[in-house]
Amino acid sequence: MADVAEMTDLDEHRAHLPADLDQIAEVLFDTEARVSADHASPLASRLRGMGFDIPRIWAAPRWNMGATRASRRRHTDPDDPRIQRAAELLEQVVETPCGPALLGLYLWSIAEDASQQSARHGRVAAALTGLRHAWIANRERVPCRHCRSEADAVVALGDAFRARLDVAAARNSGSVDRFVIMLDRAVQASARLEETALRITDEKSCLRGHLVHQARIRFRYFTAIGEAAIAARATLAGEPAGLAGAIEQLRELERAPGLNYILASELRAHRAHLEALAAGVDSDWLTVDRCRTVYVFPFGLPQIDGADATERVRGLVGNTLPELLGTRAVSVRTALKLDDVWDTEDPFGAFDGATLNLPDVSVTQPDGTPVAHLSCEVRFGDLGNHYVRFRQTGKDLGPQEVRDARYLISSLHDDLRMHWDIPQPDGTDASASIVDSSGYHPVHLFHLAYRLQEAIAAYFAGRPEGWRTPERPDNPGQALSMNLARGRSHVLTFVVEASAGRGPACPPQDRRPITSADELLATYGHQPLLQPVPYNTTSLVDWTLPQRQPVLLEGVRNSGDLVAVTPNATTIAMFDTAHFKIVQYGSLVEFVASISGMLAAWNTRLAQYFDEVEDMLGRPETEDTDLAARTAYLSQQQLQLHRFAGRARRAMSVVSSPTLLASATEYQQMAELLRAFDLTRQSRELDRRLRELLAEPIAARLATVRRQHEEREAEEQRRTLEGLTVAVSTFAVLTVFHTILAIAVEANDWSGWVPVTLAIVSSVVAFVLAVAVFMVWVRRLRRPGRSPVLPPGYRTGR
Repeated sequence: MADVAEMTDLDEHRAHLPADLDQIAEVLFDTEARVSADHASPLASRLRGMGFDIPRIWAAPRWNMGATRASRRRHTDPDDPRIQRAAELLEQVVETPCGPALLGLYLWSIAEDASQQSARHGRVAAALTGLRHAWIANRERVPCRHCRSEADAVVALGDAFRARLDVAAARNSGSVDRFVIMLDRAVQASARLEETALRITDEKSCLRGHLVHQARIRFRYFTAIGEAAIAARATLAGEPAGLAGAIEQLRELERAPGLNYILASELRAHRAHLEALAAGVDSDWLTVDRCRTVYVFPFGLPQIDGADATERVRGLVGNTLPELLGTRAVSVRTALKLDDVWDTEDPFGAFDGATLNLPDVSVTQPDGTPVAHLSCEVRFGDLGNHYVRFRQTGKDLGPQEVRDARYLISSLHDDLRMHWDIPQPDGTDASASIVDSSGYHPVHLFHLAYRLQEAIAAYFAGRPEGWRTPERPDNPGQALSMNLARGRSHVLTFVVEASAGRGPACPPQDRRPITSADELLATYGHQPLLQPVPYNTTSLVDWTLPQRQPVLLEGVRNSGDLVAVTPNATTIAMFDTAHFKIVQYGSLVEFVASISGMLAAWNTRLAQYFDEVEDMLGRPETEDTDLAARTAYLSQQQLQLHRFAGRARRAMSVVSSPTLLASATEYQQMAELLRAFDLTRQSRELDRRLRELLAEPIAARLATVRRQHEEREAEEQRRTLEGLTVAVSTFAVLTVFHTILAIAVEANDWSGWVPVTLAIVSSVVAFVLAVAVFMVWVRRLRRPGRSPVLPPGYRTGR
């Protein structure tokens, strides 16, 4: 009887399944979310028939869609509104046959698709996180046990996907140990997926077969990468014995039947870099015995002139220093720490600035493993080239460690833990949380720098420290459009001492010193010093394959020195140069890197001018328009733009002046750096935009408005004269009437008060009618209407 009841239950379950479920599953798992995530896919069509808003669901995990853009966080915030939204979606279908499973598959498919376009995994995984929470709370409401078991497996598929995202995040953590731990968790999640899929009570379910296959493929995938990561870690430690086997395992898995092309491409990337690592195992490896790494995060303040900002910082001396991100500034230097090559009598002016010193920053992995100890300061340049500056020193660094140190500048670094080291009177340091008044904790160096920039902008604007742009409450990286402009971050690596020895992790006693750039370039492991910092880490030891060569500056160094410039990183390895000259060259690089913040501020101001003026010029020319106010506003804007253009051109004249530096050789180096950073082209483009704005829109329209205003004034004068003529004529006619009336009074021999009264009344009537005629005539000049609405800047004199 039990078997009969079970068969009846199973038949009822299959009867209410969608007729196209096999087609849905085939498309879904065959193309790994590419077609299944489309609005017209069978799964999307099925859910649309259930009343779901497919475009809205489809947009949810994508970084650039919806009410707010995604933050750069790697992990989901607990208060992400998409979590609650997914729970509400589940509520709609929790009692619908096969509904939870279909909804979960669609959320998984669009998340898989979105993960191929964005590494901002916090938003990508939010819907699946919400689905899991809601499923735990509502599971028992599903009336059919077969549907319940299928939904259990789909939720486990989402768990395996989120584990994969954690693996991708850990790959960007700068810690192989953390990467291996996340891979092990992903292996366990894949095993749970298989176990849960096998518990689907309908053994003929198409979902059961597909999910079991997905679980087994992922189990092998994460296992192979985990073993490859362990082998790579051992190789970098000097024990490469397991590397060949790990590479072969990756190669075999690439050809495994049923492996989708996305996972296969990731396996190939890992294998290619590991093969390059294996090829270099017996080479002479580079060790950077001593180096200094400087992180530059440029910014500009569009509403504040650079010199004014610097003077405000200098004025803090002797006063209470500002509190920024949970700590008080330590001190203020009223001049920049510059080499005396900057001491010049340039007619355009010399460069200097001020520095706001903050406590040191300690950076660790979430488990407490130290990552870096950084000095922290904010430098303000008189030209407006401000930047947040971090610096650390390193010793005995292999190529992977050099790469990781440079990668700290990335906006997609995995979450770290940071705190201030507050100096105490007894000489010790006390830790303090890095947090602003809104409760935000930066998760990596990129976010810390940007939060400091926002705090500085808020301080200058007189706003609370935790002020945010209202339209972007969830985006730590979103620029403050009116008060802050950000430049391109840059990392500068000084190789002070280096050595080479056979194989990775060669003991110090077996290494020989490197004394020239040619020797450095001949070693294995020099690659990270020539590569830009990647936006995202794509594979294990991703520095091993050759990349496009950077700009190797020539003619500005000794033959044994190396200066390599990439879009976001510079390496200085001057083995034949005294240390003070190396420091001098570093100051040039920092100066050039900081200019992008100044240019960003200028472009922001130009954009504001464009918006305000275009808004004014785009208004229709109606009769009720106050041409005088419009003329005054446009004249004011033109004057402000000329002043801004003058300051900008003067600043660029300072930058490009041959006598900015005391030495012609250093100026040649500066010119080379400006070209390598592409700042020469950017400054020309800015100057072109200035000329266009000055020459055409404002000037031409201002002339038109002035002409219209003159024509309007002439028309007013003509109308006034006409009105006066009509009024005088009216008064003359009434005067004639008054004369006739007086003759009549005299003829009738009226006496007493009557003649006087008639004279007064007729005079008043004549005058009133003349004035009334004049007013009516003049009022024809313009129709009643509203006054023009001018931008706030006109009223406030901004």
